[in-house]
Amino acid sequence: MTDDGELSRLELRRATVALGAFVRRWNLPLNPEDADEVAYALLLHARSAHTDPEIVAAVEAQIEEYEERARRLRDAMQASIERRKS
Repeated sequence: MTDDGELSRLELRRATVALGAFVRRWNLPLNPEDADEVAYALLLHARSAHTDPEIVAAVEAQIEEYEERARRLRDAMQASIERRKS
């Protein structure tokens, strides 16, 4: 963690690498982007002073934001495909 409390790139990479071993071994259906998001949440909340319900609410909000970004990207890609077809 950096001096300002933010996660470092090295911490996130290491957490993602460790999580990747579980994903591969247990054949978990996570793509690399999803694994990054899970690792980020685990590291962030492992050190927080929030209560369990607060952590759940924060992670639910994180998931909503992540899914919305993914939806916008998917829609933009689909629109690009449709433009090429016409």
